[in-house]
Amino acid sequence: MTAIFIRTIFMYVSMMLVVRLMGKRQIGELQMTEFISAVLLSEIAALPITDRDIPLLYGILPLFVIGSFEVVLALLCRKCRPLRRLLEGKPIELVHNGHYLQRNLTRTRISQEEVEAQIRINGYRGIEEVDCVFLEQTGKMSVLPVRNVQSGGNSGA
Repeated sequence: MTAIFIRTIFMYVSMMLVVRLMGKRQIGELQMTEFISAVLLSEIAALPITDRDIPLLYGILPLFVIGSFEVVLALLCRKCRPLRRLLEGKPIELVHNGHYLQRNLTRTRISQEEVEAQIRINGYRGIEEVDCVFLEQTGKMSVLPVRNVQSGGNSGA
């Protein structure tokens, strides 16, 4: 029992170090590739904790390899826009000119009710006050209001 406790603490500290090296402070900041790495890290860490026949080094080495790979991949994505687009995707427009883009809602599996909730969260009463809604790469929605255009006035006079 003591061995499992010590191995757990050791793997926990190792995972904390790897995640810090990846530069993320919270789950909400994770891109898809980072999320996949986090899931792999947790699985890799669990094996040597529970199986005494697996040396700790067999768990720690993969942790640092995956963490390092993620850091290198992030740097490459910063430098290479096509790679970043491939791995992170691009924003998807869900509402355009105050109308739902049903094809994009279906593709992203987001309901009109979810979009309407996000519109209200952003302080608007309804879709009529919104020009565009985008689903960002982070999974959050950006809501852009209808622009008020004043006709015939000269704002500088």
